[in-house]
Amino acid sequence: MDLYFVVCEKLLTTSILFIELTLDTMSDSTSAGFLICLEGIDGSGKTTHSKLLVECLCSLSYDAEYTTEPTKWSEQGKKLRESFFAPTRLSAEEEFKLFLEDRKLHLKEEVIPLLNQGKIIVTDRYYFSSVAYQGSRGLSWKYILNENMKIAIEPKIVILLDLSVDEAVERISNGRTHGTNTFEKHESLQRVRNIYLKLVNEFPDLFFLINVSREKEDVHKDILNIILERIKK
Repeated sequence: MDLYFVVCEKLLTTSILFIELTLDTMSDSTSAGFLICLEGIDGSGKTTHSKLLVECLCSLSYDAEYTTEPTKWSEQGKKLRESFFAPTRLSAEEEFKLFLEDRKLHLKEEVIPLLNQGKIIVTDRYYFSSVAYQGSRGLSWKYILNENMKIAIEPKIVILLDLSVDEAVERISNGRTHGTNTFEKHESLQRVRNIYLKLVNEFPDLFFLINVSREKEDVHKDILNIILERIKK
C-alpha cells in the first residue's frame, strides 16, 4: 500500500477533517487559496515530500496542486535548469535575474490562477531557494530576499527539510544517475544550509524546521500534521 494512503488512513481514524478554509491572505486576489512552500538543500527530499503531501491532501478531499521552481516550461526556467549542469555556469547575478523573471511568470500563469480557484498549492522551492542558493554564491541574501518580496506572494507556511550536509551529499551520490550540479558540493551546500537557518531565525512564525534524517513515513506524518493544523487556523 502506498505510503500516503497508510498515513492518511491513520489520520482519518483519529480526526474529523471537515475543515473550512477561511484564510487571512496578503491580497484579495488570492484570498481563497493556501500557498505552502517546501524548501531545503539538495538531497533533502523536497520533491518526494512535496508530491507525497499533495497526494495525501487530495486523498483527504482537499483540492491540492503541485508546482515547482524553476519552471520547466518558461524560457527562463529552461535556461536555469540547463545552467545547473553546464560546464560553465551563469553568474550569480544572471541567475538571480532569471529566477526573478521566472518567478513572475510562475506566479502569473500558475500560482495566482490556482489560488483564485481556492486550491492548496504546494510549491517545490520558492523565492527562499533564490535567497539561499544565489546568496551562497556571493550575492547579499538580504538583498535577494527584499527584491523577491516586492514581486512574490508570501506563503502561508514554509517547511524546511533539514539534514546534515554529509548526509545530503551521500544521498545525492547514491540517488543521482545524471551527475551532480555545482551546487551539490559539500562547501556549497554548507553555505546554502547556513542561509536557510538564518531564514528560520528571520521568520520564526513562517518556517517549520523538519529533521529528515529519519524514516520517510515519519517525516511525512510530521509535515502533514503541521499543514493540517495550520489550515485549521
